Amino acid sequence: MSSSSDQAILARLQALEDKEAIRSVLNQYCIKPDQYDFDGYAELYVEDGTMGFESWGNVTGRKAISAACAKESVYEGLLHIMTNMEITLEGPDTASASARVWFCATPSVSELEQHYAFGGPYKFTFVKRHDGWKIKTMNLKKTWSSGKDTKGVFQV
Repeated sequence: MSSSSDQAILARLQALEDKEAIRSVLNQYCIKPDQYDFDGYAELYVEDGTMGFESWGNVTGRKAISAACAKESVYEGLLHIMTNMEITLEGPDTASASARVWFCATPSVSELEQHYAFGGPYKFTFVKRHDGWKIKTMNLKKTWSSGKDTKGVFQV
């Protein structure tokens, strides 16, 4: 192999590794709140990251993001599912992604028929730092909902 071929293969490998690392962040983005680990969820963001959600407005900074997401703790059952992830590397240390969410919250796991669910598109921006890929911005727009938010956590 020539030097330019080696460099091309290494660049393609790095792109695959970066996309996989971002996909892992997106998976943890769903897993951590389902485990009620709201501080861990906030750690997925850069220190001055912004979470934009129409029900809560723009929330900036890890401490504020953790506190906002901790509102979900009033539910006994949480489920965040992300699908249709599309990741675009925009430079060696910047990326964007889009995805779709399906979220469901159950006030009491003994009454599973009572739940609130919604979904919609996500838009993310990421930065790569010494400790890996982190979320810079997230925006979520609800496009549908089902059931009733009896706890009033997600009211617009």
